[in-house]
Amino acid sequence: MLSPAHVILHIGFCNAIARASSQATIALHVRVADRIGRTQLDRVYRIERGDESEALVEFDSAFGIYSLEIAAPKYRCSASDYLFFIAGHDRNVSERLNDAPSPGPFDSAQGRRQPVLLSGTAPQSFIYVAPTFVLFDKSLAACNKPLPPPLPEQIVVENDQDAYYAGLYPDAAAPTGSQQLALRLRTPTHQYHYVRIPIPFPIPWSGWPSSIQFNVSEEMVDSLAGDPVDTLLCPKLWETSAG
Repeated sequence: MLSPAHVILHIGFCNAIARASSQATIALHVRVADRIGRTQLDRVYRIERGDESEALVEFDSAFGIYSLEIAAPKYRCSASDYLFFIAGHDRNVSERLNDAPSPGPFDSAQGRRQPVLLSGTAPQSFIYVAPTFVLFDKSLAACNKPLPPPLPEQIVVENDQDAYYAGLYPDAAAPTGSQQLALRLRTPTHQYHYVRIPIPFPIPWSGWPSSIQFNVSEEMVDSLAGDPVDTLLCPKLWETSAG
């Protein structure tokens, strides 16, 4: 049986809470649910306002993708997101409460696109290579060839001690499979290696985020030493799964 992920949730205060007395008790309703609405967590945390700009709450969650909803009803503040949890791994998550009602995990009218979640286990040294993801026009990107300029993208990356988590918000107008997704890693000389993620992209939206798991070991990163930079690298031993 898989052990749960331990989640450390940092909740940034909205302006209404920031103006509250330091002695005020803030009721924060946190709900975590799966794709069919089954609740993983539904709890009200009571936090003393204090002098900090955020509250810290903790909970455990099973492996998988979940929706997260946070609300402070008294102050009319809320936030929402989609998150992926890896079994047996701690995850630090930072969310900020909005003064207006939250538009939901994605809302094109509010400039929030439909996300693809990328995550994987990684060595502690992984953070030093500044990992992130980039997109290229697939018709111009070929294995072991110099890369064209990257496409505009909206991405958020969080690195923990033994894993990374990213939310990528592609252009919904881009045709399915027209883009090449790559993992970008910084070299000791501050240049970049680009590793192909062999998955058709963008992934059509089905009402729930797609998940790409791409585990990275220290040996995998070390194996890139000496490979050309600014080139699409396609190592066969780097395995990816999608769901």
